[in-house]
Formats: sequence, C-alpha cells, structure tokens
Amino acid sequence: MKRKKYRIVANNFKIEQVAIADLKPHAKNYRGHPEDQLTHLQQSLKQFGFYRNVVIAKDGTILAGHGVVQAAKKNDTKTIPVIRLDVAADDPLALKVLIGDNEIEHLAEQDDRMLSELLKQINDSDVDDLLGTGFDRMMLANLVMISRPESEIKDFDEAAEWVGMPEFESQRRPPFVIVNFKNEKDRLAFCKKIGFSFKKTTKSIWYPERKNEDIKSVKFEQSEK
Repeated sequence: MKRKKYRIVANNFKIEQVAIADLKPHAKNYRGHPEDQLTHLQQSLKQFGFYRNVVIAKDGTILAGHGVVQAAKKNDTKTIPVIRLDVAADDPLALKVLIGDNEIEHLAEQDDRMLSELLKQINDSDVDDLLGTGFDRMMLANLVMISRPESEIKDFDEAAEWVGMPEFESQRRPPFVIVNFKNEKDRLAFCKKIGFSFKKTTKSIWYPERKNEDIKSVKFEQSEK
C-alpha cells in the first residue's frame, strides 16, 4: 500500500496582527460559547492578553479560537494576533484544525483533586477571585466535594467552608443523585430515556436540562464491576 504524503500547511509560524472585523466564523463550527464562558474569556484577555493565538484559514475564516474572538469583540478589541494557515476554509486540513482544537484536549487525564487545590490557592490570594479560570466559588465547592471521600468532606456545607465561601451557612445544596453504569451503552440508554444529549466528556448534568450552568448536580461514574 502506498503511504499517503502529508501536506505541510504551516512552518515557522509568523504572528500576524489583523482587524477583528476581517475575521469570520467557520460555517461548520459546531461549538457554541455561552455568556458565562465568554465572561471568563473576557477577564482572561484583560488580565493576560492573547497568550494563545487564534488560527485562521487564508481567507480569514476562524479555525481555532471562536470563543476568544467573541470575547475580544465584547472587550471592544480592534485588532488581534493570529496565525494564518495556507489552506482554504473548506480544505479537509482546515476542518482537522477546527475539530482537533476542540477535541484533542478531551483525551487528557485530569486530577480533579489537584485542580481544586490550585483553584483554592488562586481563590485565597487573587483579588479578582476565580474569574478567568472557568470556575466560580460554588463550582469549586462542588468540585471539592466530588473529588474527596466522605470521610474528608462530609457534605456541601463542609466543601463550601473549605473553599472559604462567607455565606456557606446559608447555602442550600440542591438535591442530587449519583448514577453508576456498567458501561457506556447503559449510560447512553439512561440519557436517551431522560431526553438528555451529552458528549463523552460530560460528567454532570442538571435535570431538567439547565442552560449555561456548570454547577454539578448529577455525577456520572463508570463502575469497574
């Protein structure tokens, strides 16, 4: 079998400053960016700037960084740094960038306990709180609770106290249930029954479905049995 030759569409990247008005979203972009995410992106851009560049096709179509561009517009930014690839927006290689930028990160393994420790460190010392990390204090309290055994963190009130939420005594944790599955097929069947669409990376949901919320109320755990 003849080996396929890979085309190189970029080498020795050059950062190009372009007018944000000249950029256009990709017609096949399948990922949306709700307001709560854009608020975090806006803060990140204000605090750190563009430490991750937007990638575009040769005609200015965005391949990676749709959310960053939206947040920059909301910040009233006029020009942004981009990497321009020598491909048409509908080229399969362009679509590969579009998908890979969204999906490759999902293959990573995450230590939720370590993440909660890092967020706690920021929460204790940063004047801007957790804005810009993708988390808020309530979400951190939920992460603390699901990443520690009951012997360490008994309930949501203890998790909220660990986070340092001043109003933790008055907080009421919404009712929740943990559902375990033998395999992915069973999880699919369950979600189909309750009419919920999800990705493989979905770890928690609100029922009924709650838009633009990240607070964990239901945790999916795959049983090893």
